[in-house]
Amino acid sequence: MPNYSYTCTNCGTFTIRQRISERHETAPCPSCQQIAKREFVPFQTYKMDGRVKQRIEKGQQPRLVKKEDLPKKPPRAPQVTRPWMAGH
Repeated sequence: MPNYSYTCTNCGTFTIRQRISERHETAPCPSCQQIAKREFVPFQTYKMDGRVKQRIEKGQQPRLVKKEDLPKKPPRAPQVTRPWMAGH
């Protein structure tokens, strides 16, 4: 189950574990039971590829490329020989 962070106007920020199927916009504060709004906490990116991490941190959208727009590459012959198929 993932963790979700909320901000209570009386008590401050708190984090609770909730099922994905539950509603996440608001939650009751565990201390004062007042309704708290969800706070956005970005996910951890320290193990990602540097270029992907930079795109996420800059907020860029991925480029959409059609198959027709990709560069054409000629088919390459297989580099592996198959000695077990020599007599067929």
